[in-house]
Amino acid sequence: MSLKIKERMLIAALRDANVFVLRLDYSGGGDDGCIDDVEALDHDHNPIKSKQITKCINELDGYLYSLLSENILYDWVNNQGGSGTAELFLNDLTFKVDHYQNFQENFEYEKIIDGPSIITQ
Repeated sequence: MSLKIKERMLIAALRDANVFVLRLDYSGGGDDGCIDDVEALDHDHNPIKSKQITKCINELDGYLYSLLSENILYDWVNNQGGSGTAELFLNDLTFKVDHYQNFQENFEYEKIIDGPSIITQ
C-alpha cells in the first residue's frame, strides 16, 4: 500500500514528536469493524500524548483502517468477526498484527433429568 503525500507528512510529524510505534486495538463483527484505540509509543514503548499527536492520529484513521483491512487474512468485520492488536513501526513502516478470530460453535444436548415415570390412565 503506497502512502499519499498527506499520510507521509503526518507520519513525519509523528516521528518528529518521537513516536516510534502506533499501537492499534481493533474489533469487528456483525458487518462492522472499528479501531477502538490508537496509542502512540516512544522507542521504549512508553505512551506519548499531546494535542499534535492526537490530531495526527485522527487524520490517519482512514489509512490505519485500510492497513488493517488489507493485512488481516480473515474477515474480521463480518459475522462473528475478530479483534486484536496491530503495531505500525514508523521508522521502517513495518506493520505487525496479533489477530484473534471469533468462531461460533453450536452444541445441542438432550438428557433425561429424572428417570422414567409411571403414567397411569
